[in-house]
Amino acid sequence: MADQNSIDRDAIKFQPLTPVGLLEQFNLPRKTVFFIRRYQQLIWLVVVAVLAAILGTAGFSTWREYREEKAAAALDGALAAKQDNRKLLDQVVQDFGSTASGRWARIELAFLDEKEGQRAQAIGRLTEINASLAAGTPLKPLVLTKLAGLCENDKQFDKAVAFNTELVALGDNFAATAYQALGRLNEQMGKKDEAVAMYNKYMELTVVQPGQSMASPMRDMVQARLNQLKK
Repeated sequence: MADQNSIDRDAIKFQPLTPVGLLEQFNLPRKTVFFIRRYQQLIWLVVVAVLAAILGTAGFSTWREYREEKAAAALDGALAAKQDNRKLLDQVVQDFGSTASGRWARIELAFLDEKEGQRAQAIGRLTEINASLAAGTPLKPLVLTKLAGLCENDKQFDKAVAFNTELVALGDNFAATAYQALGRLNEQMGKKDEAVAMYNKYMELTVVQPGQSMASPMRDMVQARLNQLKK
């Protein structure tokens, strides 16, 4: 019995042990464990890069929100100022030009230019703003409408036509007003046929739908101009 017990102890003592790591404890397939161990350095690099990208994006988003808030506060202060209004708006543009508040400050400066009789400077400033705005930007129709009006008042009819044509391309919400302006501009330039065509487009877009009020002073005015041009 003593010999048998001794043999059993020796067998146990010298039995090779299979190393068990963390991956094996997750019951992962052997091929998966082998792959992870073989490429663990590369895997860690990818993980670190992904985490850095996530943290960087979150940090940039937070910084951008903070900057937008600062810009909005600066714009509010400039608009509420009793004096040095232009100087404060210029400072908003200088410090926060790439923000929504910075763009609005440039528009306010153009309005000031117009108010002070500097129409050419207002047109130039708004033209630069318009070139930087995407088609879907809410400010785009406002800038185009203002530009077209300023150019028309300044007798720059070709530019006014170009800006109204750009306004038409933004969709039906703005097309009717733009067509009416295009009719008026072509009429002023002596282009009778083009004026009629634009006025007709306006009339098509503003057809009175069932249930709507029949009264439309603008339609009546356009119809009167059409009647006059067709004589």
